[in-house]
Amino acid sequence: MMVLVFNEYWFYVGNEAAVLLSELQTIPPLFNLRKWGHMKKQSSKKSLRLVHVAIASSCGSRIPQEAEKRVAAAMESDGRFECQLTSYQNMAGMMNSRKVFGLIILFVKGDGADDLKPEEMRRLKNAAGRIICVAEGMGFLKDAFRIGVFRYVLWKDMAKELEEAVGDVLQEIEPASGLRLTIKGEDKWVPFEDIYYIEAFGDEAIIYKKDTYSTVRKTMDYLLEQLGNAFYRCHKSYIVNFDYVQRIDSDSVILKDARSVPVSVRRRGGLVKIYHRYEEGTQRLSENNDV
Repeated sequence: MMVLVFNEYWFYVGNEAAVLLSELQTIPPLFNLRKWGHMKKQSSKKSLRLVHVAIASSCGSRIPQEAEKRVAAAMESDGRFECQLTSYQNMAGMMNSRKVFGLIILFVKGDGADDLKPEEMRRLKNAAGRIICVAEGMGFLKDAFRIGVFRYVLWKDMAKELEEAVGDVLQEIEPASGLRLTIKGEDKWVPFEDIYYIEAFGDEAIIYKKDTYSTVRKTMDYLLEQLGNAFYRCHKSYIVNFDYVQRIDSDSVILKDARSVPVSVRRRGGLVKIYHRYEEGTQRLSENNDV
């Protein structure tokens, strides 16, 4: 096995790849691929964030369940992110999505045929997230470099290499710790830990802090997608921060400073379930950090 580096992207590929791309530099196979050194996991209940993951096939073939299992395993092992995974049996479905994917896992035949159309190549090259390519052969390798693929994994090695590849991508994603919002015409950074709860007010949202509040022109759906796992939409018009929850009553959440946040009847069951799961998860993270 040889490790190759092209620009800022790392690859595990077979020795034959060096013949195909002589312009690449070779580095020792035991080199740690995590950005010139080990990046320590920073598990914190205030740093969890949602990562959208797309698994797409360029040839219309069925996405193997093994891929989804490996992604889930890598996310669980990292512990800093919540994964929302969407599978697409063709490229058009992913291209038409409005989601911003932090990770794209692309399945191609890699047999030398034209796996991707020019427009698809261009879109992937400009994608915001990292791309992991899973191919049956080495025929797609040159195109993989052109679109900036982060890792090239052969289909036959997927069971042992895909989870590791996803883990390497996660190491490069900075955990979210706040929101950048326009407040009273100024660009402001609002740390998650400052937010107690959020209330919808017409086409605006009111962010309540310890002693103050701010009004922003954002929808609740937008805010919820940007917030970490500590936040839950307990009512159509309210989002609460679990870190400040004292108890959950039948129709409200009581915060540690005695403020009350309404809870809708249909959302209460999910609220209680997710809150207990969150508490258990943060407890495990705390125990792991103490080891």
